[in-house]
Amino acid sequence: MDTLCFNKDYYDADLDSLKVSDKYAKLVKRIRSSSNEEPVKKISDIINLDSNEFASRSGVGKLYVDMLIDFKKDLPNIYEMNQLELETLEQEDVFLEEAIFSKLYLNYNFLNDVETKQLKKLQKFFGKDVDVYNVSFLLNIDKVDLAGNDGFGKLFLTELTRLQDKIKKEIKLLDDNLIDSCFESAGLFFSGEIKFIEFHKIDAILIEDVESYLWSLDEINRDTALSRWGFNQKHQTLEELGVRYQLARERIRQLEKSINSNLGLSLRIRPNVLWANIREKMTEDLVLLLPNLAKCFESDKLFYSFVELCCHIDSGSIFNIAFPKIRNDIFDDYFCNNPSPVSKDVLINELMSNYGFCQASAINAIKELERQGILYIIEDSIFPRKMGKYEAVAHVLVSYPAGLPWKDVAKIINIKGYSAKSFNENRQEHGFNDSEYVYLCSQGTFRNLMFLDIGQFDIPEIMQNLLDYFKQNQLKILHLNDYFFQSKSSKREIEYFTLRYLVREFGEGYGLYFNGKSGTDSVSLDPKVSLISQSDVIIKVLNESKNALTKQEIAERLRSKSKNHAAFYINNLMEEGKVIRVDQLVYTTPEKAFKNLDDKAVMRLIKDVMNMSDTIVEADVFREHINMDLNLSYSKYFYAGLLRTRIAELGWHRRGNLFSKELIKYESLADLTRKVCNPELSNSQNIEILRDAVLLTRSVALEAMNWWRWALSH
Repeated sequence: MDTLCFNKDYYDADLDSLKVSDKYAKLVKRIRSSSNEEPVKKISDIINLDSNEFASRSGVGKLYVDMLIDFKKDLPNIYEMNQLELETLEQEDVFLEEAIFSKLYLNYNFLNDVETKQLKKLQKFFGKDVDVYNVSFLLNIDKVDLAGNDGFGKLFLTELTRLQDKIKKEIKLLDDNLIDSCFESAGLFFSGEIKFIEFHKIDAILIEDVESYLWSLDEINRDTALSRWGFNQKHQTLEELGVRYQLARERIRQLEKSINSNLGLSLRIRPNVLWANIREKMTEDLVLLLPNLAKCFESDKLFYSFVELCCHIDSGSIFNIAFPKIRNDIFDDYFCNNPSPVSKDVLINELMSNYGFCQASAINAIKELERQGILYIIEDSIFPRKMGKYEAVAHVLVSYPAGLPWKDVAKIINIKGYSAKSFNENRQEHGFNDSEYVYLCSQGTFRNLMFLDIGQFDIPEIMQNLLDYFKQNQLKILHLNDYFFQSKSSKREIEYFTLRYLVREFGEGYGLYFNGKSGTDSVSLDPKVSLISQSDVIIKVLNESKNALTKQEIAERLRSKSKNHAAFYINNLMEEGKVIRVDQLVYTTPEKAFKNLDDKAVMRLIKDVMNMSDTIVEADVFREHINMDLNLSYSKYFYAGLLRTRIAELGWHRRGNLFSKELIKYESLADLTRKVCNPELSNSQNIEILRDAVLLTRSVALEAMNWWRWALSH
């Protein structure tokens, strides 16, 4: 029997104050409920309990008897672990925030064989979802609960305590700034906190840590690493190494897998931190940014493969940042609603916020569009080029809230060079009529739709009034102009050309067909058409499509073929949570959008963000944090869409892309900006005021400020 069992304090220890596993807690409860004698209070009561007597009690089977025998054997270790934890609490003088502990990890190169074996055993027990190298996990591990499992005896728990003591002692020796200390010099810890480091420092750290790791390996493992990586050595295949060492190809592959797994545990720069630096800062060839590391490889391909290995990312990921795939028309929607020139930062933020680009790929994408002549850049000012005619017209009209005659629009486009093809200045051509961006606001004059608030009109009521007029007058066709003036006495606040636009765009969904090409605006009835649900059509289209669809692609499936008609129903479906906006351009259903998403990890970060502040949170803040922490590439619309589907169960509140745990008294970010900002103050002062009211990214704050200033000036 362990000598500890003869200790009086041990025998008299209060059983209820003893921390035990759920299994043993259940046993103690059964012992007490099955006894008519004095209640079991001390460890001695358990030790003195006869197994045969216990087995004879009502409701006690063999399982509980075996459990009692195991409990008696484990009690010395359980008691000792409880005592160790009490001593730790009494003597502990290292108090760091949990947030810092959770970002610290053990460096594989600074662990001995016993410690690495311990961690492997813990990893096997807890599974892949737990990172056993995390300092927070190791310091908070429940040793009492662990002691109740096979294979975790006194020797293992003693060694685990030694490792915890080693961690605490090392923490005491670190500078006040733990995170920076981890990068400055190699030691027991490295940091998982996203921190941006100069590339020349990354270059030096990687070479130093890789060489240190290589020298920690035995000869065959070191040679395997050098040969498979092609690191200062000729690259060799698995077969070639197998022949040299007379080992099977599969055995070499197993060695390589273990080598590569431990490499990431031996670098001061964690894979997620390294990848974040590359994603955000790789604005030129990585060979130029990490020149010394690149020289260690005989080809750029081997170099990129090795860096991707260090980042734990898929092959080709770095190439996709340097040469991102980007649509030629990706900025069309932006320039249809914003005047030019714009700064480079604005378009970089547009790609990051609305399309999920990382900063480096956004910068490289703009360079590629400039090379293709899609964008024209003078210093920091960017202008659109090679736009379609519809987009070019819309872009010009952004600067004219009251509208502009078509001839003037054509002249401006030709002078500025916005369109890929020049406009005829003597005859109106396509680009004006049937546009999804502009509408005829008076005879020969067009206006950008951004200046028409469609939401203020009750479209179903307007269409029903027209249908009633047809029925009352027994008509099959009417002139819209006549209808407008004959029904002037009706209580309404709508201009003729606004009515014309609404009927043209939304009428077909109600069986009203508009024809304005002959110079006389006529509306006819299709008696076979009833008020059908275009929403159902859109949901069906999205469910049947393999990919997310643009508004135009959705509109093509509708009877009206109208993009604005599609947009009207899409917005309603988004409010209902039935459609998700994946980015600025495309839409799909929630089931498809979130199919492969680790929604638990994402929602955990969303909740962390919401807990950062008592103020309102704008959705781009989620995008910034989640994409960085989880190395994802989704837009703010994607995360806002996800949160919309969960907001009812969370009990939170939403207005547009604004989210809060409390009621939001503003209609939107634009409304909030109008109400809290002061035109007499500078933009920087107003942004500070804005940030007191809402948690938002710098890019969204600047965008809100620009819209507000623009609205004031118009």
